[in-house]
Amino acid sequence: MNSYRTVGFLQTFRLLVPYFTSIMFSNTIVGNIAFMEKAVHEGREFLAITLYVKDQYDGICRVKFNNANGLLTAHNNGTLVVGQQLILSQYDVRINSIRTHYEKDGKLVSLKYPEVALTRVRATIGAAPEVKPAAPAAKAEPTLEEVIF
Repeated sequence: MNSYRTVGFLQTFRLLVPYFTSIMFSNTIVGNIAFMEKAVHEGREFLAITLYVKDQYDGICRVKFNNANGLLTAHNNGTLVVGQQLILSQYDVRINSIRTHYEKDGKLVSLKYPEVALTRVRATIGAAPEVKPAAPAAKAEPTLEEVIF
């Protein structure tokens, strides 16, 4: 009876491993679009996006990724703008590269904002940037002219 329970547990555990793995290693990144442009590589059009992301200590990091689906369509429709908030989430996001320095005149110089390049990203469009109010209209000056009713 004991071995039967163990086998049943192992079968159940084997079925739950993918579920727990996807939950335990999921992540969410929230940032604002700093730069985006349409690009073409090998005849395939995509949107190259750079986000600025703040960490809990107010440090800033750049996150770069490409998208050829919904964000490209939103950009083509004019509904995706610089400053727009994006929420990146996917349990199998891959870090393509991390860059903290570059070479200038044979010396390593640190980047002001470290860069992380991601692949397999699922992005959700978040809050739009606040619209700055237009310049206030000129106030009407009171006059002594007669008003006709």
